Amino acid sequence: MPGSSPDESQALLWGNMTVSAPVSRVARLIIVALLCGAIFAPFLQFQAKAMTTNVRWGYYVTYDSTSLTSLKLHIGQLDIVAPYFYNLKADGTISNGVEQAALDVMRNANVKIVPMIKNNAQWDDFHAQIATTQQRATIAQEIGDLVINNNYDGINIDFEGVNASDAALITDLMQRISAILRPAGKLVTQAVVPRSSDTPTTWGGAYDYAALAKYDDYILLMAYDFHYAGGTPGAVAPIGWIDTVVGYITTKVPSNQILLGVGLYGYNWNTTTGATATSARYDQTLAFMQRPGATKGYDTTDQAPWVKYTDDQGNQHELWYENAQSLQAKLQVMIDNRLGGFGMWRLGQEDPAIWPVIGTLNTPATRIPAFDSTSDRLYFPETGHSLAYGFKSFWQNSGGLPVFGYPLTEEFSEKNPDTGQTYTVQYFERQRYEYHPEYRGTPYEVLLGRLGVTDAQQRGLTSLPAFSPLPTGTQPGAGCQLFSETGHTVCGTFLQYWSSHGLSFGDSGISYREALALFGYPISQPFTDPVSGFTVQYFERARFEYHPENAGTPYDVLLGLLGTNSVRDKGWIQ
Repeated sequence: MPGSSPDESQALLWGNMTVSAPVSRVARLIIVALLCGAIFAPFLQFQAKAMTTNVRWGYYVTYDSTSLTSLKLHIGQLDIVAPYFYNLKADGTISNGVEQAALDVMRNANVKIVPMIKNNAQWDDFHAQIATTQQRATIAQEIGDLVINNNYDGINIDFEGVNASDAALITDLMQRISAILRPAGKLVTQAVVPRSSDTPTTWGGAYDYAALAKYDDYILLMAYDFHYAGGTPGAVAPIGWIDTVVGYITTKVPSNQILLGVGLYGYNWNTTTGATATSARYDQTLAFMQRPGATKGYDTTDQAPWVKYTDDQGNQHELWYENAQSLQAKLQVMIDNRLGGFGMWRLGQEDPAIWPVIGTLNTPATRIPAFDSTSDRLYFPETGHSLAYGFKSFWQNSGGLPVFGYPLTEEFSEKNPDTGQTYTVQYFERQRYEYHPEYRGTPYEVLLGRLGVTDAQQRGLTSLPAFSPLPTGTQPGAGCQLFSETGHTVCGTFLQYWSSHGLSFGDSGISYREALALFGYPISQPFTDPVSGFTVQYFERARFEYHPENAGTPYDVLLGLLGTNSVRDKGWIQ
């Protein structure tokens, strides 16, 4: 990371100590953004968008009424709905199949609406449609106008049946779509066919995963149809194959950009006639199970259920489908590989028991539905979380956004790692609040987590020399204060920041005990962070970061996002 030599202001900061605080070019730009924004809002909104996790995505279709029924029942468990409203026709125009009743349900629920558009022309016919730069520019503009003019949240490109030799053309098209939609704050997403290696395949060769990742916010891996309608009977999405294709795409695309596409349907093969299989919804599968002599089972190797039966003409059938158990196995692959979430094809085909399974994915960090803030409860669209009552008052009275950041979770119960006791807690970008009813009515009703200690330990920093206590008898230099409790000093600008911020106990100004309650004792001397390159100092409850380019402003010391790190370590955010 590029660094800078210590300047005079840095040397003065540490008294007679000499330190180097390299600051990356990106960090400088971020600081400029901070100074230009009111109270860090632009930077934190960017952070919040990047931290979205466990995206719950459902495809909606207009041609089956069961899809609307499912949408109405379960939209509260979805973050994104991708309605199949549009097709790119062979003449280059876009057909409009918007279903207003479904669109109203989506808008009223405040979910993100990311319509899917499919291509009618395929293979050589589709090549002829995207062959020239002007053709691709026209298609990209049409799609961009569609999204922006209809106030959608993005687009889902599902172009299939594309020649492998057209991979560069597809990538160029996605780059053009991204150049139009991303500056408008819209999501660019794409469904891709699974591959297991660099060797191009007929259906999957057109998707250059690594190149597309530069322009797609989410890439949805359609991990189904391993056994397909025109093939032999078997699991539609065997778990071993899913492991393989996920393992491959994660070598090309950042895991948090990948959504695992999961099918909710089955295929019904007539093994007597050998005819092409027909698709089956779960409710239809249940009816086949009731036929006389039907047998059923669950393949634990492929993690897929099946049913065999005889139809009225005496033909034998073998039907492989999906249920809650098979979905749970697929979601475990998503979790194990820390993917960005999952996308279901499609609403209306599912086993109703999948919804409690999906519910188990909800964590305290899962975004909640938006609501209008009141005097008792605030909603923060930046992170999709709320702040209420006692925690809200504490946040407002003790520094608010600059000190604690936005809430990253709702309130929930958690065991304190130091005491072993369980408390109501809430995580913020820079802290964890802990409610102690035994101190009700005192300044200690809300206590802060020792996230500085936790972060330093988890990062393996405590073995650095900076964390060793100073020798006994060390005298603090000018502008420094020695904390004998931990054997560390705080000097210069860090001491000024420590002394000028604190919790609100009603003392005159900021008292020692108020500052101590907010930050705790120092647990290190200042040192150059091996990852960020900033000069930092750890405290029991905070990490101070020094930004010399902001010397003389209120932003020369910024607090590390320790709450964000803690929630990320839990696997709740990316």
